Amino acid sequence: MDLLEYAQKLVNKGNSNQQQNAQYLQTLIKQNGSSVKDNKQPGNNTPLLVGGLVIFGVATLIIGYL
Repeated sequence: MDLLEYAQKLVNKGNSNQQQNAQYLQTLIKQNGSSVKDNKQPGNNTPLLVGGLVIFGVATLIIGYL
């Protein structure tokens, strides 16, 4: 077997592995996508937003007094 044949076999093997990985990832995305949509509830980010703004305001006041 010469180097060209060996390289072609490696390329074909890599392509098939890549296709298998891509199909596996697509099935995972489909499975997780449906569960994420079911668990998502609007309005859950409001406490995080308010808390972040409070922390930012306190940090700004502390830096201003320094």
